[in-house]
Amino acid sequence: MRHGYAGNRLSDPMKDIKRELTISGKKEVVEIAKSLKKLGVKFNVIFSSPFTRAFQTAQIIAEEYKLTEQIELSEELKPDGSKGSLYNKLSKLSIDSVILVVGHEPYLSGMINDIISNNDVDRNYNKNHNNNNNNNIILKKAGLSRIKITSTVPKFKGELRWLLTPRILKKI
Repeated sequence: MRHGYAGNRLSDPMKDIKRELTISGKKEVVEIAKSLKKLGVKFNVIFSSPFTRAFQTAQIIAEEYKLTEQIELSEELKPDGSKGSLYNKLSKLSIDSVILVVGHEPYLSGMINDIISNNDVDRNYNKNHNNNNNNNIILKKAGLSRIKITSTVPKFKGELRWLLTPRILKKI
């Protein structure tokens, strides 16, 4: 899941890290959390970027699901974080784990494309590796995708089950 609406990016990177969801961004995430619950979407752990807007998004979802103790901040989910390190961390979880990952663009879309594509990039590739695999998926703010992981070795592979925009999620 991409974090909810937090206004425009700030020019000072240190201040941008602390940028909060707007009132409308919080409201939208609350609506989405209720829709997900109504749909029967379940998860048992939440990984969040430590940036304020992502953590607030994770908290709102966690409150709806009564999972506030299951939020784990993950440095790997920062916009410049290492996907390879995240994949390694996720691969150590129980096979029956259902995980919500809350982060940023273009990191999340890149991750989705990496996992569902048939390219042979090793999951331990350098975080600065430029993977031009015709990324066609773009996650809107507060958008969500569901991927079933089918393999973690030699790389994370999975099947895209669905990709939903906030507009669709709020109509449910």
